Amino acid sequence: MELLESEKKKTSKKEFFCENDAIAEMKVIESIDNKYYKMNSSIKEAPKYKYKKGRPKGGVKEVKEMHYRVEVKIEEKEKEIAKMKEEAGCFVLINNVPKEGEDGYIASEILKAYKDQHGIEQNFKFLKDPAIVNGIFLKKGERIEVLGLILLLALLIWRLMERELRIFVKETGEELPGWNKGQTNRPTSFMMLTKFSRLIVINIGGKRRLNRPLSEEQKKYLRALKIGEDIFTNPNAGGKLLL
Repeated sequence: MELLESEKKKTSKKEFFCENDAIAEMKVIESIDNKYYKMNSSIKEAPKYKYKKGRPKGGVKEVKEMHYRVEVKIEEKEKEIAKMKEEAGCFVLINNVPKEGEDGYIASEILKAYKDQHGIEQNFKFLKDPAIVNGIFLKKGERIEVLGLILLLALLIWRLMERELRIFVKETGEELPGWNKGQTNRPTSFMMLTKFSRLIVINIGGKRRLNRPLSEEQKKYLRALKIGEDIFTNPNAGGKLLL
């Protein structure tokens, strides 16, 4: 379309002294090939008048010579555009999921599941972050595989925590601390992590203690995850949930 508009603009500036030259230009313009648009043109006379001071006799200007211009209009090819729109509206998804039976799914459900994968891609986004990947160098292939497994497990735990937080909000109707000292009904794991960023576990004489007492915000997140407040100081409580 941009090419056609450019050719139309250039042609509109041209003037021809001979009508045959204008016809030749018109044929060139109409021969420009485009799948969805066509160039329709016509010849328009552009008379040049003799210049004389005062009013011409009889009120009619005398023509000195005749020039010609090619007027161009860009029109849509309706059939081609309709076909393009129809093809663009189709979504072909090849799969081996049965339509009927215990494991059967209808086409609309399969399409929805496919399009919902953007959420999965967002989950893996941090694994592809150059800030993480570029800072790691591993020589052996098996070490790369192990690191990949660790990162996937970390991602699984990360999303499970987020899921538990949102289930807590949904079941209790109680919001959790969010950004800027506000409350939120859609907490995230990252949001929770920022609340514990300054918490440090200190080991003194074989006993663990925190550098500062837990805040109410931190306690609220631990309760939402059903984790006891001694999770940081009591290693034996690591897998114990509050029921």
